[in-house]
Amino acid sequence: MVKLYDVAPDGTAVMFDEQVSTVDGGELAFDLQSTDWTLAAGHSLAVEIGTIQANALNDWIDTPSRKKIEVTGARLELATDDPADDVATEGARAPYLDTYLGIYTSKLPIGEPEFTLP
Repeated sequence: MVKLYDVAPDGTAVMFDEQVSTVDGGELAFDLQSTDWTLAAGHSLAVEIGTIQANALNDWIDTPSRKKIEVTGARLELATDDPADDVATEGARAPYLDTYLGIYTSKLPIGEPEFTLP
């Protein structure tokens, strides 16, 4: 499972994109979900590469192989857009946004990355 987080300077992070894929050996590539998310000034992007955590919040079935997976290299390509020319859409704040933020906001440990993306 790969997750993308919007990380505030204090380490508070919101997971805003995720994707699951099976690992069959060799190289692995997949597309993340399409999303519209704006990182605030001073925020960072964090990438989590890990396994599925079965819980009440998702529909994934975890079938761990108990095999160790070593990441020897990674590349992340994101289509980005400068929001400077965006025009706000009329209307109220999305009613589900606060629920989403409550579920997917966590505290990430701030430290040195295990590896960096080019």
